[in-house]
Amino acid sequence: MIPELHEPGAQPACGSPAGRTRDSAQVALRLAEDHDRIAQGLNDVVAHELFSAGLSLHAALSLIGDHRGAGKVREAICELDAAIRDLREMVSDRRLSDSRAGLRSG
Repeated sequence: MIPELHEPGAQPACGSPAGRTRDSAQVALRLAEDHDRIAQGLNDVVAHELFSAGLSLHAALSLIGDHRGAGKVREAICELDAAIRDLREMVSDRRLSDSRAGLRSG
C-alpha cells in the first residue's frame, strides 16, 4: 500500500485540477522553505568554520613573528575573509531573488 502524501485529516484533491494545482503549490512552498532552511544552516556552519580557521591563523601569526612564512599566513587570512564575505553575499542574493520571485507570483 502506498502511503498518503497529504496532511492527516486533510481531504485529498481527488484529481480535480484546482486541487492538484493547490497541492503542487504547497509542495513547492515546502521545498523552497526546506531549501532556505538548509542554505541558512550551511551558511552558519561554514561561515563559523572559516572564521574559526582565520582566528587560528591569527594566533599562529603572532607565534611566528617575522618569519618569512608570515606573509603566506596573512594571505590565507585574507582569502578566508573573502570566502566568508562571498558566502554571505550568495545567501543574501538568494534571499533577495526568492523574495522578488514571491512578489511576482503572489
